[in-house]
Amino acid sequence: MAAARRRRLRLTSIAMLLLALLVLPSAAATPLPPGEDSTDSELTITSITPVVDAEGTARVEGELLNTGEVTLVAQEVSLVGRSASADRDDIATWAEGTQPVAKEPRATVTLDDLGPGESAPFTLEVAAEELAPELTAGAAWVSVQTPRTAVHTFIGVHRAKQYVPMDMVWGVPLLLPTDERLFGEPGADRLQAWEDTVGHESRLWQLTDEPPADDEVWILDPSLLSLPPEPTEDTDRDLARALNAEREVRSEWASRVRSTLDPEKTIVLPAGDADVAAAAGSKGVAELVAPQVESGVRSADLLDDAHGDIQWPVDGVVTQPRTKALNGLVPGSTPPTVLTDTSAIAPGGFTPTGAARTTHGSELLVADHSLSTLAGELSSSDDATLARQRVVAESSVLLGERPGTPRTLLVVPDRASAPSPEAYGELRGVVDEIPWLERGRFDDLLDRIDQSPQNAVPRTAQQIARTTDQKQAPPVLTEKSAARIAEDRRSMSIFASVRSDGEIWKETVGPALGQLTSARWRSDTSAFDGLHDHLSEEVTLTHDDLVVSSGEVNFFADKGRLQITIINSTDVELTNLDVKVESQTPSFRIQGPPEPLTIGPNGRQKVTVQATALAAGSTPVYVVVTTPNGHQLTDQATLKVRMRPTGEAVYWAIGVLAVLLLGAGTWRSLRRRKTTTVSEDSA
Repeated sequence: MAAARRRRLRLTSIAMLLLALLVLPSAAATPLPPGEDSTDSELTITSITPVVDAEGTARVEGELLNTGEVTLVAQEVSLVGRSASADRDDIATWAEGTQPVAKEPRATVTLDDLGPGESAPFTLEVAAEELAPELTAGAAWVSVQTPRTAVHTFIGVHRAKQYVPMDMVWGVPLLLPTDERLFGEPGADRLQAWEDTVGHESRLWQLTDEPPADDEVWILDPSLLSLPPEPTEDTDRDLARALNAEREVRSEWASRVRSTLDPEKTIVLPAGDADVAAAAGSKGVAELVAPQVESGVRSADLLDDAHGDIQWPVDGVVTQPRTKALNGLVPGSTPPTVLTDTSAIAPGGFTPTGAARTTHGSELLVADHSLSTLAGELSSSDDATLARQRVVAESSVLLGERPGTPRTLLVVPDRASAPSPEAYGELRGVVDEIPWLERGRFDDLLDRIDQSPQNAVPRTAQQIARTTDQKQAPPVLTEKSAARIAEDRRSMSIFASVRSDGEIWKETVGPALGQLTSARWRSDTSAFDGLHDHLSEEVTLTHDDLVVSSGEVNFFADKGRLQITIINSTDVELTNLDVKVESQTPSFRIQGPPEPLTIGPNGRQKVTVQATALAAGSTPVYVVVTTPNGHQLTDQATLKVRMRPTGEAVYWAIGVLAVLLLGAGTWRSLRRRKTTTVSEDSA
């Protein structure tokens, strides 16, 4: 009976377990009622009509993804409109919102049930007459939404042309990234860094795939066109291999750019994109940056007279003291044009155009801050769809400020950004779909600067920071760091003068030190510190690297050779080493300096000098190693020389011998006299 009862209980338990397993999946898949929305869903817009004509229909395509664990039943996706704002600051706020709008929808579509992980496409169509009927040309503010989530965007509406179209010009920065490997030790890591920067798969390669279009201007760091030195027969084999591989990668990109760029559509920056803003506030920094500026001007001349007279301060400041300081960095008497953005100029009722002059007469290229920020945030082509609609909205507000005035809008992504080339290309293409925009030309923009009134009121750095709500990163190129770089340059020249590979080494390390002046390090100070520390160690021949052995030396001769040991602890052959030997006592004379010395890597070499000892005793002898021009390379070593000239020993020997001979003679005389006396007595 007990056994039967146990079997019945076991069967009952199994049945209950099976029932639970059947019920659980059913509960997990319980759908939400129609009209209810899960917070675990994702709404994406994949396509949207940029601007719709008066009689046209706007079309929005997208996808709803169920990211939760319950089924979404009969989800509704709607397009809802709201009143537009004439304040540009409201555009970004609206575009970042995700809350549905409680208004009557202009269009609605109901989707099929969506299980967990499933997605469904949707299409919404709305007639132009339903969108912002009060506008003749502008942007309708719309929300594409489900009951609990939304994507806020814009649809352009064009009913009549009562304006003068605005030109648009797009800047394409071609700059180096903040990658310290690019100018580190030649080898695999450095080669890979250059592959990532200018190789076939790089963003710079994509950006320069074709010559600049009529409405584009390239902003080029000329460092990208320079090459590492070509190895010589004496170059170390591993170093030669690394340099040749790097030259191949860099020269391919440089040749390609030289053949495709248009000088009239190319701005050449100071070498390394040197931080001219930091130079404007420091004499020490200016001394480092000025040669970089001159190098950029020369590079522009070599590129068929590209624009080398345009400076781009990283903080955008264009006050009179600032522009005066910038003028001092440029060779020649013509002040440079300054590239800045609209945040640097106090509002005068209207947004500044792309060509302007300050109240003190400085010539400006003024990029639109909002549009430039938008362009810099394009991380992939998926971002381009909504970004294009932002351009519709931003430009429509600008159009409304002065619809009858010809103007040019300039867009330049910030140097710290790295927008997707594909997405940025799609964004630039939206100009052809917005009736109130036209493709401008950079040369026309430059021509308009001279025609601009001197009414742009510059803001200070603090005012710019408050306007943009962005704290500008401080310069890493300070008076202190500039002094250190200047010292590194001197150390490099000293070290190069005694290296067997000095010339090619200097051509490799010198440009790397120049890169420390770049404005790009403001966005990555740790990379700057890493590169600077590496280069400081690389260019400095320390007193531990080259050592003179000291100690006691016996010199037991009138004239002879004094040997001195020099130790090279570096991994490079050192040559042209001058050894200076100075006796501190007149009785010990050094007979001229030794021949210049060469010591192999991690080796030691004995130096022989001729010396003369004039008297017995001891004397300190000081030894230092210098460069050919007299710069001291080692700590002063002291040799304690004990002197016992050969001549003194001879004199002592002669004296002793004379005494001995005198004694022997006296003894023989006394003995002979004694013998004679004895003989006489015997007789």
